[in-house]
Amino acid sequence: MTARVLLGLLLAVVAPAAATADLIVTLRWDAAVDLDLYVTDPVLETAYFANPHTASGGMLERDARCAGRTPGEQIERVRWTRPPPGRYRVGVDFLEACGKASDRDVSYRLQVEIDGSRQELRGRARLAEREPRAFEFTVPPPREDTR
Repeated sequence: MTARVLLGLLLAVVAPAAATADLIVTLRWDAAVDLDLYVTDPVLETAYFANPHTASGGMLERDARCAGRTPGEQIERVRWTRPPPGRYRVGVDFLEACGKASDRDVSYRLQVEIDGSRQELRGRARLAEREPRAFEFTVPPPREDTR
């Protein structure tokens, strides 16, 4: 089996699973700082760096830290494949500047994707000032099959 065929089979297996995610929350920023993403589900459990897996199925998929940081855009992402319906809260925390960076106020972008529908919000984070409710949204109950 060639590498190209093997890669094609791997993509065929992985791609459908990625496409079935119902809820994805992504935090993006460019500054040399450590921002943290917090997503609280309807039963008030929060997915974040110290609790990367929630009972409701939330998973911190990507955690950007100062250690091992590469230049350019930084990303943190939380995902639910079957999110429980209800209200979600998204928070952003500016934990620390990386290395000799002197940024104390940085811009970020939050993207929330529910069943393929996206919303984006821009905001600013300040060093040592956690913003527990940068954004709130509601996941509707699953639609009944009408076939």
